[in-house]
Formats: sequence, structure tokens, C-alpha cells
Amino acid sequence: MKRLTHFSIFVMGMLILSQCDPSISERTPESGTADFSSYVAVGNSLTAGYSDNALHRDGQLNSFPAIIGAQMHQAGGGDFLQPLVQPGVGSNSSGQARLVLTITIGPDGSPALSPVPAASQGQNIFADNQTGPFNNMGVPGARTYHIVTEGYGNRAAGPGNYNPFFTRFKSDANASVLGDAMMAQPTFFTLWIGNNDIMAYATSGGSGDPDGGMGSNDITPGSVFTQSVQAIVGTLTSGGAKGAVINIPDVTNIPFFTTVPWNGLHLTPEQAAALRQGYEAQGVPESMIPDFQQGANGFVIEDPESPVGFRMAESGEFILLSVPQASLQTEGWGSTTPIPDEYTLREPQVLSVRGTILEFNEVLESVASGAGLAFVDIDAHLSTLIPPSLGVFDGLRLSTEYVLGGVFSLDGVHMTERGAAMVANVVIEEINHHYGSTLSPVNISAYQGVQFP
Repeated sequence: MKRLTHFSIFVMGMLILSQCDPSISERTPESGTADFSSYVAVGNSLTAGYSDNALHRDGQLNSFPAIIGAQMHQAGGGDFLQPLVQPGVGSNSSGQARLVLTITIGPDGSPALSPVPAASQGQNIFADNQTGPFNNMGVPGARTYHIVTEGYGNRAAGPGNYNPFFTRFKSDANASVLGDAMMAQPTFFTLWIGNNDIMAYATSGGSGDPDGGMGSNDITPGSVFTQSVQAIVGTLTSGGAKGAVINIPDVTNIPFFTTVPWNGLHLTPEQAAALRQGYEAQGVPESMIPDFQQGANGFVIEDPESPVGFRMAESGEFILLSVPQASLQTEGWGSTTPIPDEYTLREPQVLSVRGTILEFNEVLESVASGAGLAFVDIDAHLSTLIPPSLGVFDGLRLSTEYVLGGVFSLDGVHMTERGAAMVANVVIEEINHHYGSTLSPVNISAYQGVQFP
């Protein structure tokens, strides 16, 4: 029985990287009505430079705020100090190294590329406290309300209030991300926050509370989100700083949700008939037996709302990238065995995620407008890159496709260096438009996409 074949990425050619100067200097950089002398970036993993499921130095050095900071330097900006990790493969909060592509042999015997953790070098990237103040205040895993929480990096505060990424560079045990950001006396800032307030719910298959809660997989309550954004922006602008607020991309458009097709179960007529007979032999009522047919079929998924506890996936629902591939390919998941609910996002859950993103983005835009700040609609920009659509940037064709699209890294959630450069250019364009500055964009082709072996 032939099942999912889309996950394995075959080696089709060589990755060609441009060696040109990453900065495009077609105009004299000026600050306009802004002051770039102390630029501070506040946010989460997207700001920190987290990539390929780990925080590593290459990602940090090519994070979108680091790229912007370099362009601001040409217009009177100061140095952009980051809490850099040790050189090497980096780590996530569980101690796993960054993902890399490795050539493997697929189930059909063909060579394929698979993402696997890099060989660890025995690093402890959290061990060395560093001295700030820092300009990059991106903290992987941070939700909006974490930014204002004192003692967020304090292990004694408990597991729900402890973040090892912030612990490694916080100013003291009771520090908050926002408080440490203000130590840099920002004259300009970017704020990209909010995706983590939704992401854990979505990536866990909707296992949390969609109506708002403070649990690890809950969607953050709207009132908490609003109050946190208002407090962050109010504090950052209290000394006269200007800035740009970036909204939340629709997380269901990123590769973590779109790589495994909902209808990836491909059957011959004989296989379809055998599956129908198998469910009938198990005593499943005829009306509840999945309608297996020749060709592409929706995977069979768990659904607690179904009378029999399962059904076929439908268009608009998602099979998550975290689903074990061996289980799909050789163990009958999605055909004889329903895919567990933790690996899917069903229609009601999709509606909750997308509805919350719209709500939160309205808050972000309203707060930015009220404070006279630039507002960057990165959600709209990324939506133009959903396959089969492509964006052409500096001669490169980019999309949100997993691996080959060039924008998203191997974890399917975070940007590649090339994706970060694209985001930086979008932000720079809005800063220039709003403040009359003339910051130069960068040449996206000079930045690395997914690295091939």
C-alpha cells in the first residue's frame, strides 16, 4: 500500500548561492524622523535567530534584527549587541542540536534527504551568563505576557516561569525581558511577539484550551494579550523611542502544517476495497466506514466528536510535520489505524487558531497606530508566498514550501537566514515609509537558505 511520499525531499540539483555583497547601497542612508542610535529588538525565537529547531550562532548573526541593525548603522545607528551562543550546532531547550539534512534511502529504495539532529559537540549554550545591556532581546519560547514577567528566567520561580534562553543572559534573578530591554535606552525598537501565544496550541494538535488559558498548550486569553502588548509598547515608547510593530503570520500557512498533505493516502482499487472490508470486519457501522477510493484519499484521523472516534481528514485540515513518518509509511497510520489527535489540526481547531490570529493582529495594529508607530503586515507578505505562488527576490524564487522554498528552516516553523533577510527587507521598507528614512535593503541572495549536504 503506497502512503505518504511528500515528506522525503529528493536531491534534484545543486544549491547555488550568490557571493555578492549583502547590502544594496543605491541611496544615502538617512534616519528621517527616527533615531537609530540605540536599536532594540524585542520578541521571541523569530527575533532571536532560532532556526533548524535550535538556537545557534549562525542564526543569531543572521537574525532579522541583526540584519536591520547593520543597515541602521549606516544611518547613524550604534552597535547591535547580541547574547551570542558558543560556536557550533547550538541547542534547543531539550539539549538537542540543530537539524541538518542527511542523505538517506527512502522506503522505495530511492535516495532522499531527511532532517536529523547534527552530531552534538557536548555544548552547554546556557552555561555562560553574559553582560548586557543587549540590543537583541529575542527570547525563544516567550509569550507576550512573559515579556513583562519579572523573574521569568529564574529557575526558582517554577517550570512555568523559567526560560533557560533568558536565564543565560538576564541581568539578575528578578529581571524581566522588558526591563532588560530598557537598560539599552532604546531610541528605536522592533516588536515581533504573539505567535507563541497561539503556536503551542496549534503544534500540539489543539490539545489546550482554545478559549484562553494560562496552560502550556492553551491559547493566551485575549485580555492578557492586549494588556501585555499595551504595557510593552507603553514602556518602550516612554522615553520617546519610535519603532515598528510586526504582526503574527497565519501559522497554518507554514511548513509545519502544510508539508504532509491531508489527502496523502494513495490507493489502488484493490487496496481501497481491502480497507473497507477490514473496517467492516471490525464491526464499524457501514455509514461510519471511511469512503476509501482509488487515488488520493484523506488520511484516517482520530476525532473525539465522531461516533466511532475517527473519520477521514478533509480539505482545510492539517497533518502535522511532527507525525512519525515511519508510522505513516510502514505501520498503517492514516489507513488501518487513525492518526492520533496530537498530530492533526481539525477544522474547529483551525478556526480557533485563525480567529485568534485575526483578533491579536487587530490589537497589534491598534496599539501601533495609537502610539504612532510603523506597523508591518508580515502576515500579508508571507501569504503571497504560499505554493503555487512564488516571490522573486534578487533573482531568487522563494515560497513557503518545506526545504525547497528557501524561507523556512528544517523545523518548519522558524526562518532560514534567507527568510530572515526577506523579513528584514519588509520591515526596512515599512520603516522607510513611515519615518521618511532611507535605509538600504539587503541582497537576499547573499544569505543562506536550507543547507544541503
